[in-house]
Amino acid sequence: MTQPMVKKMSKEQQYLVNQSMVMMDRLYDEEFGLLRGAEEQSSEHETRGSAHYALGLLIRQEPGDVERAALVLDKVLEYQYDAPDEIYHGTFMTQSNDVHPPAGHYAWKSFAPGTAYFLERTLEKVSAQFIHNLQQEKDVLKEGAEGKRLKRLFHEAVNTILPPVWISYDPNWREFIACVCVIATAEFRELLPAALVRRMDVAMERAVLGSVDRRLADVIPMNTNIELMHIFITHYYGHRFKRTDWIQHADEQAERLLKEFEQYDGTFAEFNTTTYYGVDLAVLGMFRRYSLTGRMKEIAHRIEHGLWNNIALYYNANLENLSGPFARAYDMEMREHSSIGVFLYLLLGEGYEHLTGINCESGHDPMIALLGIDVPAEAVPYFKAHQGDRLVQKQFLELCERNDPKANRNLCTASAWIGENRMMGAMSGSRNTNGQMHPATIHWHTATGERYYLRLVRRETGGDWNSHLRGITYEAEVTSGSLTIDVQLDTEEEIEVYFEIKGPSLRPQQLQPERWDLPGLTCSVKVEAPEPTVLMYTDYAEIIYRYVPGVTEKRMRFELGID
Repeated sequence: MTQPMVKKMSKEQQYLVNQSMVMMDRLYDEEFGLLRGAEEQSSEHETRGSAHYALGLLIRQEPGDVERAALVLDKVLEYQYDAPDEIYHGTFMTQSNDVHPPAGHYAWKSFAPGTAYFLERTLEKVSAQFIHNLQQEKDVLKEGAEGKRLKRLFHEAVNTILPPVWISYDPNWREFIACVCVIATAEFRELLPAALVRRMDVAMERAVLGSVDRRLADVIPMNTNIELMHIFITHYYGHRFKRTDWIQHADEQAERLLKEFEQYDGTFAEFNTTTYYGVDLAVLGMFRRYSLTGRMKEIAHRIEHGLWNNIALYYNANLENLSGPFARAYDMEMREHSSIGVFLYLLLGEGYEHLTGINCESGHDPMIALLGIDVPAEAVPYFKAHQGDRLVQKQFLELCERNDPKANRNLCTASAWIGENRMMGAMSGSRNTNGQMHPATIHWHTATGERYYLRLVRRETGGDWNSHLRGITYEAEVTSGSLTIDVQLDTEEEIEVYFEIKGPSLRPQQLQPERWDLPGLTCSVKVEAPEPTVLMYTDYAEIIYRYVPGVTEKRMRFELGID
């Protein structure tokens, strides 16, 4: 009998597999055949997470694991959309209780690139006009909350007719689940029932077809991590199904990506992002292991090494974190919503298990363990020890996914000061509407090792920072002792621009208008903005500057001097 894959792995790889599988075993619903959501008692069941669990079962191969993996994969395939004329053809429900997206009203293939952008902008204008018209009628509409309620009802009505991306469906589930199917097919097809392998192939034809159609139409742009997965699955299944058109498409896309990557000194549109760099490294590992041509392996090798060198440049070994600014990020800590710590554990080995703590990305760990790492020698010292204080600067061509495709690429500059106990980041040139773009950041730790961060974010009053908002731009600069940010607000919405400071033992008296005396960091503050409001929470604080259209200035400026 063939030895299980996990038995052939290093102790670090086995550690990752075992830790992740303990988590996923607890979430498995035997009766339903899928993983529950993050909460063990959740009534929702995840498709992507379940696919990763099935792959982990095939790697572990304890008694009953292969049979369970086949059942889970078969179940996941039930949730694929088979709707050839619809924009979501070949993708998957994200959860088992998703409502099927609306059909029959959106001839997307006949529209020009950027349709999603233009449609969204048109609906914004129509709803604004709708509210304005109602406001002209006496006693029909009150200002404020009532207007927002009617605007929401209007959008809900539209969304029952037209399929709104990332609301009624997620196009990226095609690529995520297809990557799992590639590995299951390439590594484990001899263990799986022949009928299941055939069913996966049929599903993957739909998935790749939908992915290629999306790419060619450019109705919904692909961020870097999805672009890499798109090239990989199209390459692999092009060869598996002998589709020369897919093979040619993948080759052309790979060459284009490499050219752009190397044009700006090894940078992606999704630049300096712990969340998405983890996905990028995983997919580059798939290229390394499963590419079917020498040229594709060569392209992936050059990109993988270039990416590692960028990670090293912005990494602080004392803080065990990447410095900002972040083109896209959910969290400021590398060990939250990210797999980078897992890759570094594979590199650094025993003693670095703390970098692999369970988070929402941990279901990927068995796959990462299987794929392994390929870190260039010149990058390795940066992950072992601080390599000297440095001011680093890189340019990258961002992708604004919700903007006009004729104007959605902007040349940005990401600058960072990497010091022994402190690092700061500043972004300039970005026009991204995404709240995940973090233009101004500080990370530091105290003499006793307590870690803190500061970031500048924004939100619509009453809303959340992780949203798309138009008309808000930043220009930031950093030196070893200063961080300066200009904010421009060309919007009719009421906006809160605020500094979030996170760490232990924060108190309101530490946050004075002209000086912040924080544990381990003293900051002089010069502000051109409305008077702030300070909100204190258990382990973080918010210093909020509110913009009110027609009342406050459209420009804010912050000059932070670091002692």
